[in-house]
Amino acid sequence: MNWLRFLIKVSFICNICYLVGFIIRMLDNTENWEHVARHIMVLGGLVAAPLNIVTCLLAVIMLLRKKVRFADIHPVIFILNVIILLLQLELFL
Repeated sequence: MNWLRFLIKVSFICNICYLVGFIIRMLDNTENWEHVARHIMVLGGLVAAPLNIVTCLLAVIMLLRKKVRFADIHPVIFILNVIILLLQLELFL
């Protein structure tokens, strides 16, 4: 399941962009970071949440159906994705 490992890694990169964009928005002087925020917000704001939801659901389904082992899907990155997903859902609701 190399495609699932790849999807988890891409989702993690988008989640990092989401967190960086969130921190930049919380800072008071965003004029200094405006050029960075524009590029990061594309991945972090538009792609991160939907991709993270799809990735986590696919991984859980594959784990429950025993198509993959937990050790094969980068467990640390997967757990970090789930934690960031909970943060994203809390901020959206």
